[in-house]
Amino acid sequence: MNKNQTISISDDTIFKLKILAEEKESVRRKLIVTAEKLRLKAKQLAITAEEKESVRRKLAITAEKLVATAKEKESVRRELVITAKKLRLKAKQLAVTAKEKESVRRKLAITAGKLKKSRETLERKVIERTKSLEMARAKEEAILLSIGDGLIATDEKGQIILINKTAEKLLEKQSKDVMGKIFSETILLEDEYGTTIPLDKHPVSMALLGNKISTKNIADTIYHARKDKSRFPLAIMVTPVTLEKKVIGTIKVFRDITNEHQIDRAKTEFVSLASHQLRTPLSTVSWYTEMLLEGNIGCLNEKQKKYLTEVYRGNQRMIELVNALLDVSRLELGTFTIEPKPVDIVKLAKSVIHEQTPQMDYRKIKFSFLPEKIPIIDADPKLIRMIVQNILSNAIKYTPEGGKVEASISLADKKNIIFKVSDSGYGIPKNQQDKIFTKLFRADNVREKDTDGTGLGLYIVKSVVENSGGKIWFESTREKPGTTFFVTLPIKRIISE
Repeated sequence: MNKNQTISISDDTIFKLKILAEEKESVRRKLIVTAEKLRLKAKQLAITAEEKESVRRKLAITAEKLVATAKEKESVRRELVITAKKLRLKAKQLAVTAKEKESVRRKLAITAGKLKKSRETLERKVIERTKSLEMARAKEEAILLSIGDGLIATDEKGQIILINKTAEKLLEKQSKDVMGKIFSETILLEDEYGTTIPLDKHPVSMALLGNKISTKNIADTIYHARKDKSRFPLAIMVTPVTLEKKVIGTIKVFRDITNEHQIDRAKTEFVSLASHQLRTPLSTVSWYTEMLLEGNIGCLNEKQKKYLTEVYRGNQRMIELVNALLDVSRLELGTFTIEPKPVDIVKLAKSVIHEQTPQMDYRKIKFSFLPEKIPIIDADPKLIRMIVQNILSNAIKYTPEGGKVEASISLADKKNIIFKVSDSGYGIPKNQQDKIFTKLFRADNVREKDTDGTGLGLYIVKSVVENSGGKIWFESTREKPGTTFFVTLPIKRIISE
């Protein structure tokens, strides 16, 4: 068909098309309206979805919170369960404890009853025991107060707490005047020369230090001085009173030994007189025996010489004994004279050692002498020789053959010299060491080995040393064989060499 060719459309068709167009327009409008509604609806639905998402989220958060809360509640529930169990156990324990407490209370009540009875019984026994002790104490005090010797008791401070009648009589003091006072104010002691005994040397002071003191341990006689200047010699025994190894006081027992002292002096005077009387005939015997031995009145055969030699030796021992007895009597009577002179003590000691050398050679004694340079001192050479000779001869005499003896002289300090002699001999038994300086004493272990000793040598030496202001002591133990003697002498005056 040609484009320019006009299409012929009927009116009916046009009408139908018009109606169809109108219907389509109507439908389009409806569709527009519907689309608008749908759009509105979609918008509403979108809003509802957002709200629902928000609600869902809120619900999710709430759900999480509820889960957490549920977990917390479960934890709390479990803790409550545990706590409940603990409370139940605690309740059971408390119930048991209550029963135990009740049981303990009942037992305590029973024990309290028993204790009450025991206390009553104990109080009764204490009362009875106290009465018994008081009676015993009264008896003991009565005994102590009535004994024949003087008795004074002190406490740990040295204060007098008891004095008996005998002590009151001897001291010429009343109990009321001395009770509670320090012993040194009441017991005034002096030595033989009238010098007051210092406090630290007082027997009670020494006993308070734990030492048992008696006049047997003291060389010089002790005197008690009264207020009227009169005095009397004492025999003393002071013993410490100990409790749990602690000194709580002392007991001093003493008596007047004036009669014994007078008897002893008379005996000493008799010994001195007898010794003087013996000295002349002994010297005569010695003189004539020497003449016979030297052949001044004719020749002797060997048998006669042997007998005369024994007579001479026995006579010499008698002379030594008489001389020792004279020395003892002079010391005890106070007539022993001291004649001080300038003395070189080292030289004097060497002289004594030279005299003892033959005896040491005979016994094969290994001897050593170690002197220091000692200044010349003012002393009695006769007494110094006696001291050195006695101690050295004892060391040689009581040391077995082949033993050792060592001697030394040195300055102990600026005021004293010390003479020391050590040996490897028999030693001194421990149970007899306290008697070694007593008169006529000889230790048991040396009597059999040397029968010629007098037992006077160390007694004389100790008296001489102490009267010279010196000291003598010794050491002898089981662990180390032998004995070591020490003598200190004061350097009263040094004389220029």
